[in-house]
Amino acid sequence: EDALQFGPATRALNSYVVAPPIPDVATRMDWVSGASMMVRREVFEKVGLLDAGYFMYYEETDFCLRAARAGFECWYVPASRIIHLVGQSSGVTGAKRSTKRRPKYWFESRARYFRNNRGALSMHAANLTWLTAYPIGRAWLRLRGRRRDDPPMLWWDFLKYNYLPCK
Repeated sequence: EDALQFGPATRALNSYVVAPPIPDVATRMDWVSGASMMVRREVFEKVGLLDAGYFMYYEETDFCLRAARAGFECWYVPASRIIHLVGQSSGVTGAKRSTKRRPKYWFESRARYFRNNRGALSMHAANLTWLTAYPIGRAWLRLRGRRRDDPPMLWWDFLKYNYLPCK
């Protein structure tokens, strides 16, 4: 999520960027969008299907990680073509991004991914880092006269869906 938005810290954490810029050449990646995956039957036979416990978001990330652990590679191939209106059905990206709150299921999917693949301790470490870095990053951008195009109440929703009892 690039919460801090502070040059030296951003550069130091560059190898951990969740969604790096789209490359111009075929490149091995940690994950690709499920909307554009081409998967050999052998992969499904060895690692299984996408986890149906995810409603939306992170299911392809989880699948690609399981495939990598089983010895398969994931590649982005720019010569392939697909039209995917990223996040348009949920409003997480696109024109409504800054007017619509991030849905609860996004946070649930993120938590499921961390719990299943990194463990509870890593999930809490990542959560607390984000909760601390995000307001600092917003303040830093404000000081520089810049804005973030984030959904409303993002920090509060992150805290609420990860740590507060919700109905």
